[in-house]
Amino acid sequence: MRVVKNTIGAAALIFCMANVNVACAQDTVRYIGSTLANVDYHHGQLSPAMGVHNIQTMRANRADAPKPTAWTYNHAPMLAYWNNKFYLEYLSNPVGEHQGAGQTLLQSSSNGYEWTEPVIIFPPYQVPDGYVKPGKKDTAHNNFAVMHQRFGFYVSKANRLYALGFYGIVLGAKDDPNDGNGIGRVIREVKADGSFGPIYFLRYNHAFNAQNTVYPFYKSSGDKALQAACEEILATPLLMMQTVEEADRNDPLIPLQKDFKAFNFYHLPNGHVVGLWKYALTSISKDEGKTWQYGPLRAPGFINANAKIWGQRTSDGNYATVYNPAEFRWPLAVSVSKDGLNYNNLLLVNGEITSMRYGGAYKSYGPQYVRGIQEMNGKPADGNMWVTYSMNKEDMWVSKIPVPVADKATADVQDDFTSDTAIAAWNKWNIYSPLWCNVSLDKKD
Repeated sequence: MRVVKNTIGAAALIFCMANVNVACAQDTVRYIGSTLANVDYHHGQLSPAMGVHNIQTMRANRADAPKPTAWTYNHAPMLAYWNNKFYLEYLSNPVGEHQGAGQTLLQSSSNGYEWTEPVIIFPPYQVPDGYVKPGKKDTAHNNFAVMHQRFGFYVSKANRLYALGFYGIVLGAKDDPNDGNGIGRVIREVKADGSFGPIYFLRYNHAFNAQNTVYPFYKSSGDKALQAACEEILATPLLMMQTVEEADRNDPLIPLQKDFKAFNFYHLPNGHVVGLWKYALTSISKDEGKTWQYGPLRAPGFINANAKIWGQRTSDGNYATVYNPAEFRWPLAVSVSKDGLNYNNLLLVNGEITSMRYGGAYKSYGPQYVRGIQEMNGKPADGNMWVTYSMNKEDMWVSKIPVPVADKATADVQDDFTSDTAIAAWNKWNIYSPLWCNVSLDKKD
């Protein structure tokens, strides 16, 4: 494997040295490997993680109108595994980022390879005419909200699946849906038969309430299980932390009221919680997210810009982070740790960059905004690591990363292609399977 050194790695080392009395002097996530990505190449010149299957679940196509796949800005997917099925949620706009009308769509799959057509789970929502954000002059008139969520699924203690979304407001060219002046967060049950429950507001932003919104407040529901699920979410700091960008800036349920983005977490064997944010920021909590030991500060040795980083414990008892190890949003790579703190390798997950077929505001190239399955949101039956991401903010993909994560075969491969034609079984073969060029294995007569 080629080792590529660059100035970003040196900067990360300097950052670590500068903060030696803080993050580097105590428990923290850090990258201790020597392999770096060379972004002159779409694959970063990284060795592939063995047996990764990259599967496209949705391909945007304007010719699909009036189907929702005709909208060409699609981004920020989330993933859950419940009732022996995968669920994928993503947000969608007609053309560009933060341009309404926004909606959220849902797909499902029994095996991770064949996915249902996307269906709308949170439809466009009209902003009340006359609404003006505090300190601004732009006034709502025939405006629709845009969806923005960092928190997409929740499996309740009663084992019910709920999808969540956030309706933000953009009224001008430089407006921001994450300024604390949105409408609010919504929740809806996803049932085992594929149907959905009613939409409720879980939490309002300061200017909105049950009297001036279309959907009712969750407390008015006669569904006791839904009410209980909502209370569970609101009482869990690690879940509420994920809402910090969209919520009121002084929301008392959010422990760390600072503009750190795209929070996710995992637990260490000692019960401590590792938190990860954009830019590979990290911290440790010893009390389930109520307080944090430092920072967050940049994880020493990690290279990551303004794309998401995902971390989790894997089924073999190790840990993995999946992210774009560059100042760009390519390639997509995985790093493994035995203790959840020290990461020592860097392997390729998806190194492709397809052509961007449609223009749009704030679209960027590459497999980006990766998310896996939160701890309470299910464990895939195959024991592998599954993540989802958008490609170029247009198309939806998932990747199955075999566990344990390996970079090479340890014995001769002796696959018998006549015994099993299911590609899910071929964990030593790397697969890249777009919808219009599907990879399959068929027996010949």
